[in-house]
Parts: sequence; structure tokens; C-alpha cells
Amino acid sequence: MTPKHRTNKILFWLGMSLPTVALVAMTWLIHQTNGEFRDSFRWVMKTYKVLNVVDETQGHLTDAESSLRGYLLTGGDEYFDPYDVAKVSITNDLNQLEILTRGSAIQQTNLLELQSLINNRLLLDPGKLSQAERNGSNATAVVLTREGKDTLDELRRVLFQMRTAEENDLAQRQQGIESDAISGQIMSFVLIGAVALALLFIVFILLRLEKLQQFVTVCAWTGQVQYRGQWVRLDHFLKEHFGLSVSHSMSKEASAQMMKEIEELNRPAAKPPVNSPAASLEKNS
Repeated sequence: MTPKHRTNKILFWLGMSLPTVALVAMTWLIHQTNGEFRDSFRWVMKTYKVLNVVDETQGHLTDAESSLRGYLLTGGDEYFDPYDVAKVSITNDLNQLEILTRGSAIQQTNLLELQSLINNRLLLDPGKLSQAERNGSNATAVVLTREGKDTLDELRRVLFQMRTAEENDLAQRQQGIESDAISGQIMSFVLIGAVALALLFIVFILLRLEKLQQFVTVCAWTGQVQYRGQWVRLDHFLKEHFGLSVSHSMSKEASAQMMKEIEELNRPAAKPPVNSPAASLEKNS
């Protein structure tokens, strides 16, 4: 196989295989992009859910602290109902946050700190309170008010940490998604270039096929082929035009004719015809 023929064969297989490879790669890229989009949407929704629960928790903690302080200042049992409602809501909020942030070690640490503050500062056990604590003086009211403010400040600090951690996590994931999107765009451009190159190969092959379908002028007398304005042998034309290697042999008719001429040559005063194979052999020898 000549280098030119080998090159044509390589170009042919490249032209046929590149579109297939590009199609498979584009299918994979679309699948990856859809998966990243779903993950991004899921993380955004989770983040907003966490932030919403954090805001609700902060409101419920404020209600619980206000009810606790009101009971300690007045001793009125009417504060138990809003306190119990707020406490149940806080428990539900913490359970939701624990589920939503289960994969984050930072958020789980913040939840433990939040739970510790709630247990130490917001749990109300009326049986353990003295009458003086239930009906506090003005000085006690001032102390309780200050303690309540400090408690809420601590709780808000932990909730702010949770909010910041969730927003930072979302920002990092968005940066990763943006990087993946840029990589996907680059890969898309590469695949488009591969498809364009494959189309060029296909056009080249079609042009070659069209060229193969053209008429070839052959001399009816000598059997030579007209090629680029000259008359050349058929083997030379096949090699130059198609890149084919040509070997030579002898047909049965020519072999029988040559044997006949050799026999006639061996007879006395016999000469082979001028254009016969035997005469050619005699001339070359």
C-alpha cells in the first residue's frame, strides 16, 4: 500500500469515526450538564430552606425568651402557653436543621452549641423556681432583662454562624459549577471543531469519489491512458491517480500465444511476428 493510499484510508476512517465520537461526547456532556444543573438547583433550594428555618428559629427563640422572662417577672401562668408553643416550634426547627445540614460538620457543631444554649438558658421548670423568682423586684427585672438580652445575643450569634456557613458553602458550590460550566463550554467548542473537521473529511472523500466517477480516456489501439495531457501506461495511471501498486503477469491467451510462437521460432527459417510476445522476449534477450 502506497503512502498516498494509506493517507486516503486514514482520512476516510477519521471522517467516519469523528462524528460518532463527537456525538457520544456531546451526549455525555449533556448528561453531565443536566446532572450539574439538578445538583445546583437542589443545593440552592436546600440553602434557602436552611436560611428560612434559621430565621424561623430566631423568631421562636425570641418568643420563648420573652415568655420566660414575663413569667419570671410576674409569675403569671398565662405565659406558659406561648412558651410551650415556642418550645415545640424550636424543637421542630432544630430537627429540620439537623436533617438539612447532616452532611456539614460545621453546621452540626453550630447546632450542638445552639442546643446547649437553649438547655442552659431557655428551659423553664416552674417547680424549681422560688416565690421570689416568680415575683421579682425591680432590681430582679433589670437583671432578667439583661440576662435575656445576653441570651438572645448568644443565640443570634450562633444562628448567624449557621447562616454564614450555609451561604459560604453555597458560594463555593456555585464557583465549582461555574468552573464546570466553563469547562463544558470549552469541550463543546472542541466537539464542534471536531465535527467541522469531520465534515471537511467527508467533503474531501465525496470529492474523491466524484473524481473516481469521471471518465477515463483509453487508447483503443495501444491501451494507454490519457493522464494530465499525456498518454501513459495503465499501471502508471493507476499508481499516480489512485495510489495503487501494480504487479505484472500474463493471461492464458498471451501465454498460449507465446508458447506457440516459441515453437514456431524453434523451427528452421521461422521468425516470430514483429509484435508478438516471443519477438519481444527475443529482442530483449
